[in-house]
Amino acid sequence: MLYPAESQNSVNRLIIIGSAFGVPQQYYKHVAHYFATQGVTCLTFDYRGIGQSKQGTMPAKDMLMEHWGQLDLEGVIQYVEKHYQPEELYYLGHSAGGQILGLAPSSHLFSKVILAATGVGAWRAWHGIQRYLLAAMWYFAMPGMMLFQRGDFFHSKMLGPIPVPKHAVKQWVEWAKSEDYLFTPAHGLDLSGYKKITAEIFALTISDDWYAPQSSRDALLAHYKNSHRETQYVMPSDIGLKKIGHFGAFRKKQEIIQGIWQPMVNFLNQ
Repeated sequence: MLYPAESQNSVNRLIIIGSAFGVPQQYYKHVAHYFATQGVTCLTFDYRGIGQSKQGTMPAKDMLMEHWGQLDLEGVIQYVEKHYQPEELYYLGHSAGGQILGLAPSSHLFSKVILAATGVGAWRAWHGIQRYLLAAMWYFAMPGMMLFQRGDFFHSKMLGPIPVPKHAVKQWVEWAKSEDYLFTPAHGLDLSGYKKITAEIFALTISDDWYAPQSSRDALLAHYKNSHRETQYVMPSDIGLKKIGHFGAFRKKQEIIQGIWQPMVNFLNQ
């Protein structure tokens, strides 16, 4: 969905939002509208097998997580370049959206990138007790839940509010059990796009986000080797909240708007 920038007759600046795993594009409507009020056109979309893209030309049994970057994000970038030709093209990746960025061949076209609540999913990138809890999730909990899933979609509130293609989940788990997540050579992915990205990167980490601690964020940022990277670590108390978590950075609250969304806009305006 397109959220046109207010008070502009043409698209000068446009930001694409890449969703978290199993999260439909509607979840980002408030932050998308906020970008629009700040003069940045915003475009949200659903990965194949998700939300409004649940049905398509590819059978659900063939849908993989890698396709979300290689085909879906890539298709959106090409669509934007063809129909809008913005002077500045930006990207906001939440969780999985920040991981798959370099899988899109045209990702080098972004001049600025915001990575929000994202990091590699490999359990080895965690510290302390979290590392072992995450390992238990990948090796025991997820395979156990898979045994009770029927059809081509995985149903679990743990992964988001809507069903997710089952084989995308399986690939995600295999990445997470690997030493370097999707970047592990054995997975056979074309990772050349990550080195081609020269965008300025602003990586936002939330202190009470169990899914993306600083260590996993830093492990992900290490693969954006040719980008200038700056980070921000936000504690809920810093902005007057008791909790934020993995998904709270996109809830419409005045504290979130002032403490998280506005710094994102400030980064784009630099």
